[in-house]
Amino acid sequence: MAKTSAPNSAGSQYFITEIPYPSLNWNYAAFGNVTEGFEVIQAISDVPTDANDKPLVDVVIDSIRIMTPHLDNFLPQEDTVYVNAGEPMAYTLICDDDNVTYSWYLDEELQQTTSFIFNLTLTVNGWYEVTGVISNENYDLPKVWWLNITGGTEVTENAVINSTVLYQNIPNPFNPETSIKFNLVESSHTSLKIYNLKGQLVKTLVNSNLTAGEYNLTWNGTDGSGNQIVSGIYFYNLRTKDISIKKKAILLK
Repeated sequence: MAKTSAPNSAGSQYFITEIPYPSLNWNYAAFGNVTEGFEVIQAISDVPTDANDKPLVDVVIDSIRIMTPHLDNFLPQEDTVYVNAGEPMAYTLICDDDNVTYSWYLDEELQQTTSFIFNLTLTVNGWYEVTGVISNENYDLPKVWWLNITGGTEVTENAVINSTVLYQNIPNPFNPETSIKFNLVESSHTSLKIYNLKGQLVKTLVNSNLTAGEYNLTWNGTDGSGNQIVSGIYFYNLRTKDISIKKKAILLK
């Protein structure tokens, strides 16, 4: 990948990748998602560069249309936020485009607000995923925060759980490893498998008969052969005889 610092609106600089880029909804990037002219990306990847990734020859970018909504700013600035239970929080997405819409998710559950501000107050201790999405007619652009609540109600080990549960992996994003916890309400043949965005199996963490109870597995970012995988979005899928649950994990190196 060749690059010339951060891109600007004048077009005198560029930033382009051969792999999906996280801040642009994990799509190919050049001032936005590349929707035409993927051959341009491949050609730029062959441009000789110096030790700082600066191109040694002139580069011309064409055949690219910018479709992704632009996120001008967001609050909080930190990706991981630590808050006392009962303390009000405000999450904000700032976009100058009047033609975008806003949606918010708490642990992947869609919330009712459609404003650029999402107000949230939680009282139960634990980790939560807060996701804000700005959308236009073509693309969604998500921003994810990780929220840790302390000083409130505890979810004890003895709490009664009456359904099979797959928890969000912690930490997420992760590098080099993450923990995946799940609870089985009854004994069952159980599998927990990792897949990439193409739906291809990356690794099987468990595939056997398990008794009812809580399990906590560690994934170290390797595939089934023990090779380190590339940064990106992956899905982990829990299957029992009665249920299938899927969640998202992000590996950032």
